[in-house]
Amino acid sequence: MKKITAALVFTLLLAGCAAPPEETAAPAAASAPAARMEKMSSSMVESSARPLLEEDILAAYEGARRVYGWFDLAPLPVSGESAQLDGAVYYRVNAEGVKDLEDLRAYLRGVFSQELADRLLDGRTTRIHYRNIRGLLYVSGEARDRDPGKGASWVETEKLAEDLYSVNVMVDLLGEDGETVVGLECWSFPYAFEGDRWVFTDFRLVD
Repeated sequence: MKKITAALVFTLLLAGCAAPPEETAAPAAASAPAARMEKMSSSMVESSARPLLEEDILAAYEGARRVYGWFDLAPLPVSGESAQLDGAVYYRVNAEGVKDLEDLRAYLRGVFSQELADRLLDGRTTRIHYRNIRGLLYVSGEARDRDPGKGASWVETEKLAEDLYSVNVMVDLLGEDGETVVGLECWSFPYAFEGDRWVFTDFRLVD
């Protein structure tokens, strides 16, 4: 971990790094997500909770960052078709395997809890909005740059119960020069076994 040369600043959610965050924001992808929709991993759908390897949890976290990014960092790929709805311009999504809102909802349910998936799709807390128009999936919203005030990050996993893990993420906070580390921000995301799958029950992008 980088040596912190200025006052250490901790941004903690709830009671600390092991507590679930109160607010959600969106996966960080280096570029717009690929058009091909990956199928849900069968290892995440099972009849009862089983101990997970750290690499399984870290892979799930990276997948969640990518998917959450469709709502905060960059929308799914689009075609040139557009439509207006409630004063906003929407573009038809051009991604294999996701033709309408129900396809997208089913995909989200392989990554996030029902409550979080519904919250992402209702459009009230996200930058990027998806809607069915004429029976097909359309999206409104533009890509954004990553936060220049965030630097390197570290991810650790913590087992809290047989059916609950915490993914703890620490992020360097940078000064105005974009290089000097002036603090540390800490987030914790609960990864729980719900129904027949492991899902994140709260999430946001930290960069």
